[in-house]
Amino acid sequence: MKQVYARADSGFYCREAIKAYEKKHWQYIVVARKTARLIDKLQAAEWKPSPKTDADEQCEFLYQPEGWSRAHRFLALRYERAEEDEKPEQYQLFDTPGYIYRVFATDMDDPVEMLVWFYNQRAGAENLIKEANND
Repeated sequence: MKQVYARADSGFYCREAIKAYEKKHWQYIVVARKTARLIDKLQAAEWKPSPKTDADEQCEFLYQPEGWSRAHRFLALRYERAEEDEKPEQYQLFDTPGYIYRVFATDMDDPVEMLVWFYNQRAGAENLIKEANND
């Protein structure tokens, strides 16, 4: 049986999409939308240096988003916010002074750096699709 993998942006971060991936036995990594509860979890997380990614630190934890039937594996990257970034031009719904976060929900067991690398390959696929559509 061939394994199918899903890489999705935050537009697919919802209970219905995750249930669909699981029903089809697809493995997934999805960018999480930052809610107040998730920000609280991030701020309480055990952060470690992240030498194999472009982030300053990384963490992982189990988290059950509101309305989801169970907890899922979440991983996050944290970047120190530059001083000039402290005052954003646009209001942020859930501001995180001092840091910028990238957060993912996944069912894969690989190390954080491998999953971030895998997710980042999504951009290359999107560029190939755009190129093919313009030919």
